[in-house]
Amino acid sequence: MISFLKAKALKKFALLTMGAMFICFRTSPIIAAEKEPFTPLGAPSCASAACHNQNLGKGIPFSEYTTWTGFDPHHKAYASLFNTRSDRIVKNLYNTGPGSAGATQLCLNCHSSNQGKSEHAGPGFSLTEGVGCESCHGSSSSYISVHFTEKFKKLSAQEKEKDFGLTNTKDLSSRNKMCADCHVGNAKKGMEVNHDLIAAGHPRLNFELSAYSAQYPKHWKMSDDLKRYPDFNAKAWAVGQIQSSKIALQLLEDRTSGLHGVDGNKTPWPEFTEFDCFSCHKDLKLNSKKYQGGYSNKPGSLPWGGWFNGNALKLVLEESKVKAFPAEVSLQMNQFGAQPSKVGQSCKKAIEQLEIAALDLEKSPTWNKSQLLSLAKKLIDSGKTSAEKGSWDEFAQLYLGLAAIHNSWDDLDPQGVPKDFTKELVILGNLLKDVFPKGFDSPSLFEDKFGLNPRNEKSIGTFSSVFRSLQIALESNRR
Repeated sequence: MISFLKAKALKKFALLTMGAMFICFRTSPIIAAEKEPFTPLGAPSCASAACHNQNLGKGIPFSEYTTWTGFDPHHKAYASLFNTRSDRIVKNLYNTGPGSAGATQLCLNCHSSNQGKSEHAGPGFSLTEGVGCESCHGSSSSYISVHFTEKFKKLSAQEKEKDFGLTNTKDLSSRNKMCADCHVGNAKKGMEVNHDLIAAGHPRLNFELSAYSAQYPKHWKMSDDLKRYPDFNAKAWAVGQIQSSKIALQLLEDRTSGLHGVDGNKTPWPEFTEFDCFSCHKDLKLNSKKYQGGYSNKPGSLPWGGWFNGNALKLVLEESKVKAFPAEVSLQMNQFGAQPSKVGQSCKKAIEQLEIAALDLEKSPTWNKSQLLSLAKKLIDSGKTSAEKGSWDEFAQLYLGLAAIHNSWDDLDPQGVPKDFTKELVILGNLLKDVFPKGFDSPSLFEDKFGLNPRNEKSIGTFSSVFRSLQIALESNRR
């Protein structure tokens, strides 16, 4: 879970017989697909040496298939269902034997293409491809024979997607939505990591678009992203904050409606993954720092989880013309005995506003250096304010925001980022990483190390000190 916090996620850190067919296709008219489901043909349909499998090297155009097979963890998603951990998870859930995760629909929904359904797929489709090309780019039956032609390229992204099934991966909102089914959750599709699954041994989901993009083994040119969005890293972070919050709220709304899960059982209310894990999973010894330090609300209550709806989201929404923070949902979820019907109604309203805010922000002019530094200052100020009582989730989201701004700053002003700012940002990342005991997916050492840290600016190795140092580094740049 912590892999996205490694220095690698900080892109710039120092730590940072087809020939004849082509002739026919190039001269054929572009005809919109019939209104029937697009069919997945399988990743091998993209593997021709004349197309995406020229094997020119990692990330080089026309070597997308070879980049995916050689470097992309999505390719190994299905294979991971046969390791010891997956065996243990499914045994805990269903008391089944080794290898059964590979035949469990709950797992296949995200660990394979087309949700593991091969009955309506092409002959080249195989579960063993893992999460293949069509999982992101859409089932290829209608676009595979024309997507390389000049006529097709002139179509709008919306036409390509609606008429031919080629997913729009260029716009930030669309890209975030594409990732979010598996990396945030989609109850309607049975793509959901709930409390039962986490208790059985599955890591919880912490998705953030910019960090995932930074560490992803790209099969496209980053320069193309920067042509569309010169402030790509920061804008992807900001738009992703809003879109991920919206999708998390959709998941919450679906949970309030009692949707039936993939196993046919009605979903429980409340679903514990919606709340702060450490409200329950904490040390109850009399001398524990949490016990001594007191609580922000009633002991034993369940504060709504802050990964998708914390201070970072509030700061991003300040940059949008739409004030869309889901305050009403937050108020209801933080009350004991939250009523699912009322929560669901509030979610609907918030989802509509967040969608408007995300599109507004994505269409806004490129952020210049001054705007980036202003947003960085707000994130740092938020970190300083919450240095004593902030959660791991809160600090991690602030860190990811600052990392994205750092990378966009470097894109807009190469060599302009102060070395001290970079250094302190790495220190912040290490503070977050070092609270994971070896072999744990949880930052279980966080409260022991930082639960009662005084806001002492002279102390070293605390969240207070590192946010203070980040502030000094940012101010020195403005002089």
